[in-house]
Amino acid sequence: MQGADSITRQFILNENTPFVITEAYSKIRTNLIAGLKDTPYHSVVITSQCREEGKTTTAVNIALSFSRLDQRVLLIDADLRRSGIHDTLRLKNHFGLSTVLTRESDIYSGICADVRKNFHVMPSGPKVQNPSDLLGSAETERLVRMLYEYYDMIVIDTPPLCIANDSLLFGGYTGGTALVLRENKTTHNDLSAALSTISLSKAHFLGIIKTHCSQRRRSRSEDYKADLEETAEEFDDEADMDFSIDD
Repeated sequence: MQGADSITRQFILNENTPFVITEAYSKIRTNLIAGLKDTPYHSVVITSQCREEGKTTTAVNIALSFSRLDQRVLLIDADLRRSGIHDTLRLKNHFGLSTVLTRESDIYSGICADVRKNFHVMPSGPKVQNPSDLLGSAETERLVRMLYEYYDMIVIDTPPLCIANDSLLFGGYTGGTALVLRENKTTHNDLSAALSTISLSKAHFLGIIKTHCSQRRRSRSEDYKADLEETAEEFDDEADMDFSIDD
């Protein structure tokens, strides 16, 4: 029986990813670029209201999508409570964000360079006892501002809002926050609570990314219609995901 990590890895963008999914992330990327055009911070914070809504997979794939533009991209795992990016990408987690912030390691040790072309990853690092205090510190802001000098785009994965409001701590020096919700799982109350929480922060709200949609997305171009239908039929309901972001 496959573990959760193996199942998650099936949905990470690669050269064999179906066209319909790759294009969905391309659309998200385009909308994020539009949403960030009026901010000097080329970064996006990814969060959700609840667990198991596809937040981390979405964060990884958004970062990978930007790297395909030949942009130098850094993905940061700022979920210091329940980190998962290192498992998903099969990376070591001895060093990372927590060790850099506590100065137990230098920044070079905390970054996994060239995980893929133009795609670097800063894992969470070992767990700490005070994640909110650490992420809310001046050291975190200093680190992110410094990283802007080296990367064209920074994607930050943060804990679900029902667990902690850590994502809001980045609001003053990041481009904006995108909320992930899962169709047929996230409730209206969940969404309302998330939007209310985000509105109380300094974060610029970029929009909503919906995952595990029941309806397959179709291309508006008739030239691609047959290809999309053929691709969709090759995947089961679990893999047949749809993504959208609304301003």
